[in-house]
Amino acid sequence: MAGVTLSVEEIHAAPPEVRRWLEQEIVRALGMHPLQEHPTEPAAPPLTGCNVEEARDILSLVQGVLPVVSVFFELGRESAGVSVHGMRAFTIADIQRHARLHAPAQVIECLDLLTDALRRVRSDPEAAFYALDNLGRCLVAEATMHSIFRLWQEIVAQQALQSPSAGAPAEAKAQ
Repeated sequence: MAGVTLSVEEIHAAPPEVRRWLEQEIVRALGMHPLQEHPTEPAAPPLTGCNVEEARDILSLVQGVLPVVSVFFELGRESAGVSVHGMRAFTIADIQRHARLHAPAQVIECLDLLTDALRRVRSDPEAAFYALDNLGRCLVAEATMHSIFRLWQEIVAQQALQSPSAGAPAEAKAQ
């Protein structure tokens, strides 16, 4: 166990995502529920949970746009998100950094393209792939995150089987 002492000035000088994280940790340590900044805001439409086949179809629709593919697979990283009431929360800043995008707006554009792909796959113009919260997080259905993760595992396993260097040397395979 390690302790850290921060002055008010240091907290104010910290980046917004660090301040949000500190706030969340303090609230969690005190066993409190975070206050909503906008309690009268209308609820977002329920998020659509995707199965693996739908995730595969979404990927096929966006596969030509590398940043969108990068954001898509970021949403399948179990360790990157936090489970929140049947949803998985990912910070926009983390997605931006891991997908090597220059601005949060680019992440949102990619998420919007994924929403369009989901709506085409589902033939549902109201399907919601993601939602944003007031803490700078992107929320996706837990089922969607798990499906993207399983799809990633399938792709990696398939690539490993097709690689001549997977397993035995090429001479041994020919015999």
